[in-house]
Amino acid sequence: MQVNESNTFNQLTENSTLTWLEACQWLENNGEAYCIATIIAEAGSVPRSSGSKMVVSANGQFDTLGGGNLELQVIGKARARLAETQLSPHKSGVSIERFSLAADLEQCCGGAVQVMLEPINCQQPKVIIYGAGHVSQALCTILKQLPCHVSVIDNRQQWVEQVCAMGIHAYQHDSPVETINDINPNSMLLIMTHDHALDFELTKTALERASFPYIGLIGSKGKKQRFEFRLKEQLSSTSLLENLTCPIGHTDIKGKLPMQVAVSVAAQLMALFDQVKARPTEIKEETLRKEAQWQQANTARKSLKEAQHD
Repeated sequence: MQVNESNTFNQLTENSTLTWLEACQWLENNGEAYCIATIIAEAGSVPRSSGSKMVVSANGQFDTLGGGNLELQVIGKARARLAETQLSPHKSGVSIERFSLAADLEQCCGGAVQVMLEPINCQQPKVIIYGAGHVSQALCTILKQLPCHVSVIDNRQQWVEQVCAMGIHAYQHDSPVETINDINPNSMLLIMTHDHALDFELTKTALERASFPYIGLIGSKGKKQRFEFRLKEQLSSTSLLENLTCPIGHTDIKGKLPMQVAVSVAAQLMALFDQVKARPTEIKEETLRKEAQWQQANTARKSLKEAQHD
């Protein structure tokens, strides 16, 4: 399966005609965070009834809650929740927003709705592997069984097809370096292509972007020294080199066979995955937030019941 640059990294806007359920599946398959917006209560005249759903991602909107200013405001709130959840894992969870169509949104329907916002897939680590060779395939065998989303990029179609056959999202791109700026900044990058020149360009571009939590380059200490010598001359700041991990892998796991290297690298990545665990203060904060949220929902529910009886 050959995938070009436009439909590899910018498909969200092209798939806006999907239903909310199709969008969930598509976004899950692509490891994208999204928010399900559901009307859970209504009063008076409203564009869509309770149970109506819309899916919102950082770059797309799928299905509809009726259009107009209501939908615009819901999209804004949903994207704010996505951003908040991705920055602060302890703030994840469902929230409920109330919208008065006449008073707040200047829509002639005149009713009111409560919309539940449910962020999904926000904290799943993303691993991007450049190179679809033997070590990459061995690593994919392990990572696909872990709670993370894996994508592989290579400029060789036949190798990409082998990774796709494993059930991993793999993409062929003639110039892999061009994809760096389209990658989610929270992704962990592994550079292990068949071409040292390509490895260098990928490493330089990734370091220059200065946004990835992990940039790992496969190779020996000798390769690292040669790359660092050239990178010091070409990077905008030599301090960017501090973000490079080379050699990659857990130091206690030895061996040069593809699966041995893969186990070592997977162990290193798993340690990074665990760094997102909530601290005790965050857990307390989350409990208080949920209690406040419960009270807010109760108050809103009572208000809607009273409005329905008027």
